[in-house]
Amino acid sequence: MSIVLDVMVLVIVAVTSFIGYKRGFVRYIVRMLGTIACVVVALVVSDIAAGPVYTDIVAPRMENALVGKFDGFDITSEVRSALNKMGANIQLDDKQLKKALTDQGSLPAAFERAVLSSGGTQKQADDLRKKTESFFDKDLGQTLAEAAGLNDPQAVGERLNLSAGKAYDLVRSFATDNKQGIHYLVYNILDTIMTTVIRYVLFAIIFIVLEIIVAIVFRLAGVLDHLPAISGANKSLGLAAGMLKGVLYVLLIAAICAAIVKSDEIMDPKVFEDSHIFKLFFGFFYN
Repeated sequence: MSIVLDVMVLVIVAVTSFIGYKRGFVRYIVRMLGTIACVVVALVVSDIAAGPVYTDIVAPRMENALVGKFDGFDITSEVRSALNKMGANIQLDDKQLKKALTDQGSLPAAFERAVLSSGGTQKQADDLRKKTESFFDKDLGQTLAEAAGLNDPQAVGERLNLSAGKAYDLVRSFATDNKQGIHYLVYNILDTIMTTVIRYVLFAIIFIVLEIIVAIVFRLAGVLDHLPAISGANKSLGLAAGMLKGVLYVLLIAAICAAIVKSDEIMDPKVFEDSHIFKLFFGFFYN
């Protein structure tokens, strides 16, 4: 993958440089203005459309797909199992445990109160509270990723990066009903990640379509045909302009990749950092 990225950089710069040389500076600058307009329009439209596309099209399909994945999933059993693996001494039956998981406010505090009300000692309550806090902070995401059957659930769980409030609300939703839990997961946790991905996918699609349209319009209207003839100097400057445009294209791709990686790290930055050429552009936005 890293080699592919480096080859992509070289190909993009080589192609745009050649086109710039063939067209000449004046014609290429005019065409570049069209490209800049395409970028601006694509940015605006993709930013506006990403949210509705996720909410109205992607999210319902994700929700339906996850219902089957979580068939038979029981958050009470999952929490009990995870805490047992952590060495927690849980002296609560399923009814008490579920009541604690549906309590309002801090769920670790709810566990502490449940232990004390069931006759446990303050030491037992404190120990369970600490381990519960650790579970919600580190292991809840992995538990859900395993239930969904995802590859590398540990990495996915870490990238979800759940805040305490969202983790508690998510567990409360699953403790009430799996469908409610899936709905909360899709619309309150995955929405940020997926909307970012959709935004940049839309940008790429809209930009490519607009570039094709502008190229067709320019050709049909004969805009470039009426510009000054191509001299030797004009060709040399066109080569430079083409090289610059290639670099701008690569910077645009690097910016998109960096933005997606920063968005809860749904992509591994190492893929880009292992390259020799592309990492120079990627690091400009990521570091």
